[in-house]
Amino acid sequence: GDGCKLRFNDRGRALFYIQNVGEVKIKYHRPLPDGAEIKHVIFKRRNRKWYVCLALKLPQPAVQESAGPAVGIDMGLHHLLALSDGTTVDNPRWLRRSLARLRVAQRRMMRRNKGSRGWREAAYQVARMHERIANQRRDFWHKVTRKLVDTYGLIVLEDLRLTFMTTNRHLALSAHDAGLAEFRQLLAYKAESAGTRVVTVNPAYTSQVCAACGTVVEKDLSVRIHHCHFCGYTADRDVNAAQNILYLA
Repeated sequence: GDGCKLRFNDRGRALFYIQNVGEVKIKYHRPLPDGAEIKHVIFKRRNRKWYVCLALKLPQPAVQESAGPAVGIDMGLHHLLALSDGTTVDNPRWLRRSLARLRVAQRRMMRRNKGSRGWREAAYQVARMHERIANQRRDFWHKVTRKLVDTYGLIVLEDLRLTFMTTNRHLALSAHDAGLAEFRQLLAYKAESAGTRVVTVNPAYTSQVCAACGTVVEKDLSVRIHHCHFCGYTADRDVNAAQNILYLA
């Protein structure tokens, strides 16, 4: 009620009142939950579009602890996720698939005089491409994290600091493209509302230790198959690491 108000007209169309602007028609994303109280309003403009974000105060819901099975997850760039049950999530490489078109658009922008009408239009095209890639990545992680918290009752991750990938000149592009930090952020809040526990373990030697017998099998990063010469266990390198992660938890 302080400068902003969400209203509905006689036909049920959502309108948003803004002080000194008036009523603005909006695309109502989804209805507000029952008992929600709007506490804060944020307006933002991105790529020539206006968005209004509502911060809500909601009653604390009762969450039942999930009775699903436990799973260990190894995060990486070859497979984005490898689960201890043998499931792998391939890397779609959203940025790399659009890199050729993005380079053409960026060169077009750089050939124009900065600040001119043509430069602004070319910059808008570049921004739209980056926005589309970010939307693809976010949509993918939303779907994956929702499936994980609905399936498992305990999810175990490595306690990784991702800066070692984002600051490495050989891995930085792929690391930013993967968006593993966004995955952890989305998983955390979805798991809380679903009653799923998320814990982290020390990542040391999870890729080197054999998940079947515990023998250390040293191998370079280029070796993608784990084969233990002591017990004969063979598995995908990342799946073996995920099984060790689950065992540590």
